[in-house]
Amino acid sequence: MKLNFVNKLYIAVTLVLVVAIVFKTFSYKGWERYHYFSSVCAPESYPIAIHNSYFILADGDLGYIKDEAVENYTSKWGEDYYFAESNQRERLPVKLVLQYVSYRDKKFYSDTLNLPKEKIKQVFKSAFQNKQVTKLFNPSGDVKGLTFLVGIANDGNVAVWLRGVFFEKLILKQKLTSKEPQGDETYYGKRLSKADYIEKRFEDLPDSLKLKLDSGFDLKANYIDTPTHYIDKNKELWEYQKKNGIIE
Repeated sequence: MKLNFVNKLYIAVTLVLVVAIVFKTFSYKGWERYHYFSSVCAPESYPIAIHNSYFILADGDLGYIKDEAVENYTSKWGEDYYFAESNQRERLPVKLVLQYVSYRDKKFYSDTLNLPKEKIKQVFKSAFQNKQVTKLFNPSGDVKGLTFLVGIANDGNVAVWLRGVFFEKLILKQKLTSKEPQGDETYYGKRLSKADYIEKRFEDLPDSLKLKLDSGFDLKANYIDTPTHYIDKNKELWEYQKKNGIIE
């Protein structure tokens, strides 16, 4: 039986749609997407002003890192942002971009750090297998995933942890070298000198804290090697949640 022109057209359109769907599926890579939340912390005695902090994901998209606590000077070393949410599943991060200035040493730090992507993948898979994922808020209902915490310590030291229920994994520990600010790194409403930028960015830092820090308080602390006590602090809460069926 011969196919008329219309039938041939329908078949051609169907084939094109099938190919498009297959291409979209493999491009999207849903099996490599997860729910997760990311935030940044810094020690109370080493305040910083962040110019940029974000992840570069496996597909080239940018991943948001919550920095509100650091910007408000309410951050503590090793503590996540209190409200963890995830609006959609995303590819995992492969790079971390950081640009910030430190109040204590008046130095600028800027770098793009490679993350151990295979290690991160394995941590996610293991967490789901061992039921160690945590609940994250989602507008359509809570979802399960993990949290990234970027810790920015003194002297350019940076740590990145992955966290879930009853576990914390250090996935990166690196020391940055201070650099002269480039381009828009001293832009705050307008392009400023280094001194004016630092003064402007830290104008909301309480005077009482400035006096304390300027007097040398906690000057020789080694925060990058200081334990976060994340598991100890949350153990009682997790045990309560497990007992009451809130977590598996």
